Amino acid sequence: MSKSSSDMKLLDHLGELRRRLAVVVTVNVAAAVILFQYAAVLMDYLFAINPGMELVYISPQELLLVYIQLAFLAAIVLCSPVTIYEIWAFVQKGLYKQEKGAVILSLISGLACFAVGAVFCYLVVLPVTLQFFVRISTEEVTAMISVQNYASFINKMLLAFGIVFEMPVLVFLFSKLGYLHPESIRDKRGVLVVLIFVFAALITPPDVVSQLMLAGPMLLLMQLSYWICCGVEKSRKRKEAKEAQKAGT
Repeated sequence: MSKSSSDMKLLDHLGELRRRLAVVVTVNVAAAVILFQYAAVLMDYLFAINPGMELVYISPQELLLVYIQLAFLAAIVLCSPVTIYEIWAFVQKGLYKQEKGAVILSLISGLACFAVGAVFCYLVVLPVTLQFFVRISTEEVTAMISVQNYASFINKMLLAFGIVFEMPVLVFLFSKLGYLHPESIRDKRGVLVVLIFVFAALITPPDVVSQLMLAGPMLLLMQLSYWICCGVEKSRKRKEAKEAQKAGT
């Protein structure tokens, strides 16, 4: 292939990438504009985690900025199928046939696992964590929690748990593509446990409750990921054995 042909192909890819990014941005911004009209309703879902908590805002624009943030986050979640489709439509052209199934399954499963992690955090982790913070307050210190800090704390926790629950999906994808093997996880299990607790300490607020409630599911997900990796490895070996048997006959 000549240099000019290679340059044209690269420009075509960049042009397609630009068009697909434009679709994603346009859809998300349009959805955010619509959802902004329901920002107060979205805020009610945050209040429902810990009813009775009184919040304040300490700058004139703070509540408006929180509403905008919630509208965009909700838009990203609702428009994620469009985003996933655009990602798939762009990358699938450069994949082999056997890789396409693994990638599309990982994209769909990744969305589902992220939703499960966020829902688990919303229903289980956040109520316990917020009640813990309330219990350690004293009569001498009055809580003056700003609405922006409250929303940022919740969004950070939801995002952290959503990302963490992607672990089995990533392990499946890397195992399917041949980049990860069960021995890699088994031999480094001790190191992974330490890294999990370090990650939990960095990603959550500086309290033991939040850290343990993130580290616990991560340990379970690590074990699940190991079983998934073993399953993929066994499936690959059976396939290779069948192919070798056919070649021998």
